[in-house]
Amino acid sequence: MGSLSERGLHSARQQKLSGAHSSKLAHDEILHIKAVLRRLSNEDMNDLGLPPGYWRKRLRDLMQTHQLSNGQFDEIDQLLASLKE
Repeated sequence: MGSLSERGLHSARQQKLSGAHSSKLAHDEILHIKAVLRRLSNEDMNDLGLPPGYWRKRLRDLMQTHQLSNGQFDEIDQLLASLKE
């Protein structure tokens, strides 16, 4: 696992948020993205100006700015795998 999310890969310049508040923010963001992706087709996303690349960037930004649990990395891996061009 981790081949899609490249777990632990982040820029040395950017400090990751940590703690309970960061974990809750990350959890809420993952739930939001998951809910959107369940409801929209790739065509819908493109029509709205929110193509799969936009969601991949949000997920990667989340990985780079928050300390995530293994479960959160697993969820992100699944979401990244579900995004097709």
